[in-house]
Amino acid sequence: MEVDQAAYVSALLGVYERNDVSLVRDLYLWAYNRSSQQYTAIQQAMGEPNTLRLHYREKIREVVRSIILERVEGKLIVEKINNALEANDVPVSDRNELFNLIETEMISLHEGNVARFGIRPSEFQTWRSLQQ
Repeated sequence: MEVDQAAYVSALLGVYERNDVSLVRDLYLWAYNRSSQQYTAIQQAMGEPNTLRLHYREKIREVVRSIILERVEGKLIVEKINNALEANDVPVSDRNELFNLIETEMISLHEGNVARFGIRPSEFQTWRSLQQ
């Protein structure tokens, strides 16, 4: 994508007019290395995936969904999350971090992301109106 058009044309002319692939080879290697560096930078910026989130993704979905559909209000949300973690036999060592993940999901909810929890916008709006 970022290859200079003049360099690309010169490399192709080298192949067609002189039967010399060295310019195309050099250009390809430069572009490949540049792409690899950009990919590495993006991958490092994203960090490692949260293994706890991956392991418990279905439980997180279930808890968030039940809070919305059962119209759990305000301070009762904390109790609902804790009860769900105990009822699902989540190991004590995982509960704090999992609680924080669920709490973050609850805080981050909006009309644009509720579908991933199997919640309709109208259900979300009903629950949200109870939180005020």
